[in-house]
Amino acid sequence: MTERASEALDVRSARYRALVDAELRAVVGDDPAALYRLMRYHLGWTDAAGADAAASPGKQLRSTLLLLVAELCGGDATRAAPAAAAIELVHNFSLLHDDIEDESAERRGRPTVWTLAGVPQAINAGDGMHALARLALHRLAAAGIDPARVLDAMRELDEACVRLVEGQHLDLAFERQAHVTRAEYLAMAAGKTAALLAASAAVGAIAGGADGERVRALRAFGQHLGMAFQAIDDVLGIWGDPAVTGKPAGDDLRTRKMTLPVIAALEAGGPAAAALAAAYSRPAAPADDIAALARLVEAGGGRAAAGGFAREQLAASLAALERAGFDAAGVALCRELAMRAVERTF
Repeated sequence: MTERASEALDVRSARYRALVDAELRAVVGDDPAALYRLMRYHLGWTDAAGADAAASPGKQLRSTLLLLVAELCGGDATRAAPAAAAIELVHNFSLLHDDIEDESAERRGRPTVWTLAGVPQAINAGDGMHALARLALHRLAAAGIDPARVLDAMRELDEACVRLVEGQHLDLAFERQAHVTRAEYLAMAAGKTAALLAASAAVGAIAGGADGERVRALRAFGQHLGMAFQAIDDVLGIWGDPAVTGKPAGDDLRTRKMTLPVIAALEAGGPAAAALAAAYSRPAAPADDIAALARLVEAGGGRAAAGGFAREQLAASLAALERAGFDAAGVALCRELAMRAVERTF
């Protein structure tokens, strides 16, 4: 079943990508104004000079999840495609702003928008993407989705956006806190990452015609998957390969981010925790030995703790999936998608 599910998901994912790409291009358009050129660059469609390119558009995990759920709930992926485009636009608006706030110079192996156009214009590009996401949802009605369900989808995504920004606010605030608890971290991750994955599954269910109970089960599926995803993202932020992550190695340590591996290592106590706490108490400097900091986190059990948490959240996600009432093939497809998200190396 696993091999069949993997092949079936590959087929569906290719079909979904084509649908989402077409919808995104329809929403973003080909306006030559610089604002839209920045959006097209960030989405990987052009190079920095505006010429056509074929850079990575990202994993498109959220839009794939949305369309998969929509179909498994009895809906049509083509009709739900505007919602999938909206999810991708919200995700990318958050990445544009995240790159500014983290001062990240690279995204998907290319210079970030703010390094090319400056912070103010990168903010404008992100704001524009957020507004276009709202307009994309309006296209659901024209695609044949019941207007009442369109309103439900809009509320779901709006609430997720608020939680996403709350989580990002906490993430940045942690950089100025001497101590961050695991509970505080979990509240941040629930908003910054999990909220949009939860909305992806819930909006897919809404667009697919699901009832309230099934929507709730699938929202929980996405929420727990998002928590696992963030934990793995934290691991990759320290130990990920730049060739596949598109970001410099140890970027999170360089910026003194309070990620789950760091928090777990600090809470464990002992010599490694003391040395790590001392390093984090000092401002970041170009001469910092990032590899040595990574070794301290690992010695303190931070890497193992983050992996264990990811596995726990994946189990909770799959338990929620069982409540969605899909047949065995549908469960296998969702399980395969979840496993790819958590076991990713990029």
